[in-house]
Amino acid sequence: MTARYGPSQSRRMLRCRTCMARFSERKGTPLFDARLPPGKVRRVLARVAEGIGTRKTARLTGVHTDTVTRCTRSAGDHAQALHDELVPFSPEDRVGPVRREVSPCRPETEELRPR
Repeated sequence: MTARYGPSQSRRMLRCRTCMARFSERKGTPLFDARLPPGKVRRVLARVAEGIGTRKTARLTGVHTDTVTRCTRSAGDHAQALHDELVPFSPEDRVGPVRREVSPCRPETEELRPR
């Protein structure tokens, strides 16, 4: 049985079967330790992803500018950690740009013609 916590007992506290450690179901996500409802966090991050600035996002979503910054930083840290975890295992790009040796069109002994 999992324990529950948070407002109206809506979040689950899980237990690892191997090491018996307890952790929140939100651990490792941008929603971890967020006081806002998940829907509002998603709206904030959607506005930021569209390229809307911090102040305008705060006005549109009804949160403080520091809250927008905190949500953005949390999502950015999560994305960076996920990127660092997945990139070492990504396959080599065999269709990438072709590197070739570039040589001058004329032999070096030939001089340029004056105009």
